[in-house]
Amino acid sequence: MNNTNYHGKILFMKKLSKVGIILSFILTTCFLFGYSIKKFHVIDSLFYKKNIIKTFFAFIILLVLIYILLIIIFKLLDKISNNKEKGNKLYNFIFEKNPLLITFIIFFLFSIPFIIFYYPGPVHWDGLQELNYFYKIDAFSNHHPVFPTLIMGLSMKLGRLIYNDNLGIFLYTFPQLMFSCFTFAYILKFMKDIKTSKIIRVLTFIFFLFNPVWYVNGYTIVKDTYYYLFFIWFLIYYYKFYLDNSKKNTYLLFLFSMLVILFRNNGIYIVIASLIPYLFKKNLRKKAVSFILIFILFQFSYNKSLDYFKIQPSNIRETLSVPIQQTARYIKYYDKQLSKKERNYVENLYRMSIKEIKKKYQPELSDPVKFPWKVNDKKELIEYFKFWFKCFKKHPKVYVDSFLENYYGYFYPLKKDYKDGVAWFIVVYNKRVNTGYFDLHYLKTFKTERNFITNFTNKLKVTKGIGLIYNTGVYTWMLLILIGYTMYKKRYTNLIFSIPILLTLAFCFLSPVNAYLRYMNPIIVTIPVYLAICLKKNNK
Repeated sequence: MNNTNYHGKILFMKKLSKVGIILSFILTTCFLFGYSIKKFHVIDSLFYKKNIIKTFFAFIILLVLIYILLIIIFKLLDKISNNKEKGNKLYNFIFEKNPLLITFIIFFLFSIPFIIFYYPGPVHWDGLQELNYFYKIDAFSNHHPVFPTLIMGLSMKLGRLIYNDNLGIFLYTFPQLMFSCFTFAYILKFMKDIKTSKIIRVLTFIFFLFNPVWYVNGYTIVKDTYYYLFFIWFLIYYYKFYLDNSKKNTYLLFLFSMLVILFRNNGIYIVIASLIPYLFKKNLRKKAVSFILIFILFQFSYNKSLDYFKIQPSNIRETLSVPIQQTARYIKYYDKQLSKKERNYVENLYRMSIKEIKKKYQPELSDPVKFPWKVNDKKELIEYFKFWFKCFKKHPKVYVDSFLENYYGYFYPLKKDYKDGVAWFIVVYNKRVNTGYFDLHYLKTFKTERNFITNFTNKLKVTKGIGLIYNTGVYTWMLLILIGYTMYKKRYTNLIFSIPILLTLAFCFLSPVNAYLRYMNPIIVTIPVYLAICLKKNNK
């Protein structure tokens, strides 16, 4: 054996040992917990007397296997980052000479069938609800951010003025789809600029080109698509600003930060928290402070504007999915331990009987028990948390079980999506939101083609191997592995650029739905960007 290679392998093992063992421990725990929750709805089965030995050996075996897998992945990433092989003429023409223009044209050409067959674009529940806000069918609320609501409403108004409601939808969905194609093309340009390896660029291109979900999402009237597209731009300029705080990078970071804030109510927290590390870098401190102060002032003014225009703020229950769900689970299993006064309190809080709460409680979706839940003021909210804490002290485990079962899909890679499927393929027909005020419909001529695309995409989801790209937990594992690789390579600065993604993941763990791809999309689309950043050698 070559002595240099031998020592190189030993050195590799030595470097990996700490990071690898810790990361293997985390991923093994995620897998076993997820398996137990999926099968038994609790993690208890892992620790039953009859299973404890099996659990111990399963943990050790998985720990070793995942550790070995991490070694292989880290070696592979090293090999990819060191690969300086030049591409052929076609590769160079697309990815070196014209990475933005040519890839955009290709993405656009692939989107044409969707533009035709799904005209005017799928209409999501949330998108139609925002139109209802704009046209005062429902009380105008900031439950969905006002800014995208106004854009949707103005698009519909212009479409109605020119021709009909379908055109109004199209005036929103078509530019969005074009921007989606342009954004994915820009990722490839960004990769070219930072000299990302050939294989990563090709795989990224394939991931966005051949996955029908990105075209359907791009063509759907819903705020989430623009949000994850702006999130991509925010992450790219968050990175560029760190390396070079030129006027251009400063202005563009500010612009995309503002758009992230405008298109998602929790965007303000992601942006401000992401800027905090920049306070510790001398040449960025002043600008970071300025950004944070401007965004805080903007948010304050924004909230005051909502009051002025009598736009209802987002209901407090939207941020309380976790405790509302925990209380509902407590009631399901321990309602007999409630006093008569407590039972009356709970029924008044949830606006339904104890029996209905137990029936409507769904471990992976808080909406059925969350929507009727109501407190009128801060005093009632404080009263609720006192009750919540009282129940927690009696049976803390039920709260842990509630949290894990509501969110395990975000860390268990074998859990399929829970709600809405991999994308939204229809014009929403539910009368709760589709009141008949708008005349929205697909063209009957292309029903067969739409059914084919929908069925084909749904088959991809259940296809072994390929179907994993639709599992939310897979991307959490990817993110953790990339963070582990960054630490292994001692490129600690790269950890900063994972902050916006980690914060987005944290909000998934506070959301009302388990394993929801729509909430996970900002992470999914930025994994290739973060991968490119992690592989760049001179990030110090």
